[in-house]
Parts: sequence; C-alpha cells; structure tokens
Amino acid sequence: MENNDFRRILLTEADRGRVKDHFWDVECSMKIFITEDDMCTTQKLNLARVQRWLEANGCSIIDAAEGADRLLCMTCNGWSLLENISYNRIRTYSETHADRMIVMGCVNDAHPEKVAKIWSGPTVRTKSRDALSFEEIEALFPDFRISLKDIPAQSVFRRKEDYRDYNLLKRFINISEGCAFSCTFCTHKPGLGARRSRPVDEILDQIRQCVTEGVRIVNLMGMETALYGVELGSSYPELLQAVLDLDNSYEVHVAQFNPTGIYRYRDRLLSLFQNKRVSDIQTPIQSVSPRLMKMMNRREHSDVVGPFMRAVREVNTRTILRTDVIVGWPTETEEERRASLDFAGQHFDEIALYTIELSSDLPAWKYHDQAFSVDELQRIRRDSIDYLNARYDVVVHSGQQDDNTMKIAEQRRKLLRAKRAVA
Repeated sequence: MENNDFRRILLTEADRGRVKDHFWDVECSMKIFITEDDMCTTQKLNLARVQRWLEANGCSIIDAAEGADRLLCMTCNGWSLLENISYNRIRTYSETHADRMIVMGCVNDAHPEKVAKIWSGPTVRTKSRDALSFEEIEALFPDFRISLKDIPAQSVFRRKEDYRDYNLLKRFINISEGCAFSCTFCTHKPGLGARRSRPVDEILDQIRQCVTEGVRIVNLMGMETALYGVELGSSYPELLQAVLDLDNSYEVHVAQFNPTGIYRYRDRLLSLFQNKRVSDIQTPIQSVSPRLMKMMNRREHSDVVGPFMRAVREVNTRTILRTDVIVGWPTETEEERRASLDFAGQHFDEIALYTIELSSDLPAWKYHDQAFSVDELQRIRRDSIDYLNARYDVVVHSGQQDDNTMKIAEQRRKLLRAKRAVA
C-alpha cells in the first residue's frame, strides 16, 4: 500500500465520532515536529490520536525539528535503555527548542524528579482519568476549537516506519489503559497507572470501522487485558464474545492476558478460544517458581495454565500460543530457571524471554544486593535461548530488550503462521 493510501486511512478513521465532516478546513499555520518515540504499541496508538487531533485543528506535522513551532519530545519508561535514551533526547532537543518543546510520555509519570533535573518546561503525563492517554495536552493549546475527546481511538500507528511488520490489514485496538496488578519489578504501571477500561460499545464501534476498511486481524491490546471491564461491570469474556459476534470477516488476537484471567474465567474462555478465528493468544507467565513469583508479587497459576493451554491446543489447532518469561531474577536457581523454560517450551509456540531489570524506584529494588551482574544476566539470557532452541520447536526472542533477537525470530514466526494457516 502506498504512503498516500496510508494517509487516507488515518484521516478516514479520525473523521469519525463527533467531529464534523468539514473539520479539516480549520485554519492553523502551526508546524509540529514529533520526535522518535520508542513507545509500546498502546502508546503509539495514543500518540497517533494526538497527531490526528493536531491535524484536525489545522496543524501540519513536519519531518524535521528545524522550523517547528512546537516540538513534542516523546519518552518511554519500558526498559532502562529506553529510559536513558529518553533523558538524552530531552537534553538534546532542549538545547535548540527549549522555548517550543513539550515533553510527553511515561517517564514524566514514573520519574518526575529525574525529568525535573533536566527539564523545567511543559510536560504531558501518560496517566489520565480517561481510558486513553495524554488528555493534559489540551491545556497547552487553549485556542484549539476541536477537543481531543472528539478524536476517536486509533487502530494504526502514525508512521509507516513504526511497524515491525507493516500490514494495514491488521489493526490494534486499545481496550484498556494501565494495569490492575502491582508487580514489584514492573516499570510500566508507574508510567500508565491503574486499569481504565473502554466501554464495550465504543470498542465495537471502532472495530466496525475497521471492517469497512477490509481489516483481517483485530488485536485486542492493553498493558494488561485479563481483568478488562471489571470496573465497568463487564468482563473480558463478554467483550471477546461481542467481538466475535460482530462480524466473521476477521481473526482475533488476544494480547497481554494475565494468567489470573485464565484462573478466573477458564471455562468461559475455553469455550471462546475454541473458535478458530481466535488465532493468537498471549499470556505472560514470567516464572513457575512459587518462591520467585511471591518476590514479584504475582500469583503462580501454572497448575491451571498448563492444563488450560493443552486444552486450547486440542480444540483449536490453528491458534498460536505465546508467553513471556523472566530469567535472572535475584537468587533464582538453575533448577527454577529450567523449570520455567521447560514449562514455557512444553505449552507455548513463542516465548519472549527477558532478563530482569531492577529499578531503584520500584519495590523489587530491595533485592538488588542479591542480583546477578550485567555479564551474568547476558550469559543467562544466551544460555536460556540456547536451552529452548535445543529442546523445543519454539520461536524465541527478547523483544525490545534485544531487537537483534526479534530479527532472527521473525522468519521462524512467519513459517509458524504459514504452517498454522493463520493471518
């Protein structure tokens, strides 16, 4: 698909909701530059919504910082590497655009003191009262006629370059923001806050628009999705049933589904997951060691997850089962590590394998005196990947923690999807 077609789809999606048909005629000469962002999928979608809002108010998005009337400096708190890149980005652009820069993203929420040491200008936090982020940006553009609330949630990123695998037939649907859990090591919740779910009807309206655009895959996204809707009197099974019933023209991917959801809804989920259109399920187990999971402040549900995943395989041979595993947790033994790797290898098709990163701002920091060294963690990750590849027919990578592993795993992932005949 050409860039002009990509642009047309973005504008079409932004034109829905309460925004009038003529809103693109708003006059504004403001030029906006948005820096590279490094953010997670959910926040890339929220940033795309902000860009649509800026454009709806007549701003033009430019490709270089030179000549910008406003510069949005984006940050990410997902990994220590990305956090440090964010600080460097703030320093770099503040040297040339201090009078025009707005710092946005999770670092503002998770590390406000660190940001304050290098930047005293306007910031926009990720946390919000609504189920979509960045609502604070409206106060910095008081003359805008169109509210951010009038811009619907987006299902495509703002740039073609943001895609690892560029495919506009696959759309990402943010069903909630934030998280209902409090893992001691998690860098994401301080940046995104408590769970805030979108209403089912609003999500279905977004998917209906995707259907009109010929979408083949709907990925139900969120930082954590298993307890979606609890605060609204709804539930994930209720949402998934509605999504499957809406139209039969697309497959559904289940993302970031905490194992607690399997424990809570297992019978209802198994009935839904046997639908062959549910072609991808991700549930991050992290570990199967009760001792380590207690240190992480996570519930250990391997006794439920294992039989459940075997049952899913029996009733739906198409679906791809994915998980996340953390290795190198302080005091982790070789036996505990191998037990987690074996469990993942026996029950899942794809494993995102990460080494633990401890932040001084989080509760798990109390274990840092018992932590493995950086060199030891690198060895543990290499050995763990080798262990899995030698014993199991699985796709293994380390996500954003090591992009090189993603590149290596991509071909195996494509072969797996072709073998299962999934999109």
